[in-house]
Amino acid sequence: MTSQFQAHLSTILPNYQKYKYVLAVSGGMDSMLLAELMRELCSKEQLVIAHFNHKTRGQESEDDSLFVRKFAQSTGLVFQVGERKGEKVSEAALRNERYQFLEKVRNQYNCDYVMLGHHLQDQVETFLMRMLRGTGLDGLAVMAPKNGIWIRPLLVFSRETLEQEGLKKRIKYRTDSSNSESKYFRNEMRLGLLPEFEKLAEHYGGKEKWLQRLVPLFEEIRGIKKQLNNKTNKKLSKASVKTQFWIRISKKVLNSFPLTEKKRALRKIIADLEIETFSTGDLKRLEESLRTFNRNLSAKGLDVSESCGYLYFRKRLLSSKMPSLVYEQCDNEVTCELLGMSLQVSGRLEGCEWRQVRPGDRFRGKKVKEYFLEKRIPRPEREWVPVLAVKGSNELKWVYPESHPQIEIKKINFPFVVREP
Repeated sequence: MTSQFQAHLSTILPNYQKYKYVLAVSGGMDSMLLAELMRELCSKEQLVIAHFNHKTRGQESEDDSLFVRKFAQSTGLVFQVGERKGEKVSEAALRNERYQFLEKVRNQYNCDYVMLGHHLQDQVETFLMRMLRGTGLDGLAVMAPKNGIWIRPLLVFSRETLEQEGLKKRIKYRTDSSNSESKYFRNEMRLGLLPEFEKLAEHYGGKEKWLQRLVPLFEEIRGIKKQLNNKTNKKLSKASVKTQFWIRISKKVLNSFPLTEKKRALRKIIADLEIETFSTGDLKRLEESLRTFNRNLSAKGLDVSESCGYLYFRKRLLSSKMPSLVYEQCDNEVTCELLGMSLQVSGRLEGCEWRQVRPGDRFRGKKVKEYFLEKRIPRPEREWVPVLAVKGSNELKWVYPESHPQIEIKKINFPFVVREP
């Protein structure tokens, strides 16, 4: 099987020999075999063993950690262990903690990828679970062999194939007793539904042939998903604007998307905002909220506001304090790095300062808020508008993008919406 594994790994990572890997090893047959296969293909310096202790099975969990530690020591591989910190023990909560730990180890040891031991039956279980939950196309695409830093090189091999190879190589491993408990949804699938499918597969050439026929099906679904997502992303990139603070899109344009494309667009926005905890249920609630939108809404880790016909999607931060704009002047040039702005100033502007808008500011004899309303500058953008003010006062001499005899706007990368009344 080593040659088959090597060939498959080469299709995922053509130059796999030059990378460094974190191997996620639980102590079970799949991950122990993965570690052995990678030891045959790579040097010790390229591999780091990482074990996450879920602390859900008492002494058994501790024994698993000790087992993997001894394996790493006996093979001369670097070993790192992590432990559950949170109180939640749901499948999703444990998975999130485990993945955070693995990425931390990857960064600590400057590794390129994290390898996981999921096999073909894991893939089928995931497919069936998501189908039962009523997932869309994205969910049915299930796990990819390569998804960013995450590599799953065993997805084309069945559990039986791995077990046979493990016996052949005399792989020692641990058995997780919780795999026989039906309290987790995946275990219900593994112990109940999947065996029924495998039994019925005997009518169509047997279990192994049925499983292998699913491999190209999953690849085809992932290909279709990729094409549709590329189409949506291209359309979204033309209609939306991303800054350090929010993603803006015309409400009218978003509502013009067909329903399925709108869902993909929202997923893309959430991914770009790096809101990792956003679930399928959260997405459904967000869609419903957008349909009945009045002005502002919040979803898990996300704030959405509407102003002047635009929707603003922002990641909710732990601190509500907004960063300040820092302006620097060198000779006749004024710059603001955060806005990507450069202004050319002629002559001297005595007694003035560059800053953000403040409460009580006035421009041309009226409140600056009235100016914004006239220009139809959306509310989420107003606090970032650059202004020139008389020092120590609320009197504004200049507000972007007004004309001024001494100020020439050379460039500004911040995509403000400014419309004439």
